[in-house]
Amino acid sequence: MAQAQSEIRYLTPPTVDVKKKKYCRFKKSGIKYIDYKDP
Repeated sequence: MAQAQSEIRYLTPPTVDVKKKKYCRFKKSGIKYIDYKDP
C-alpha cells in the first residue's frame, strides 16, 4: 500500500519539491535505486 501511495504522491505536481528533497537525501545516503523513478 505504501508503494501505491508513493507513486500517486510523486505523480502530483506539488510533491515535486518533496521528491527533489527526498532525492537529495537518497543521494546523500548513497542510494541510486531511486533513479528508476525518474522518467
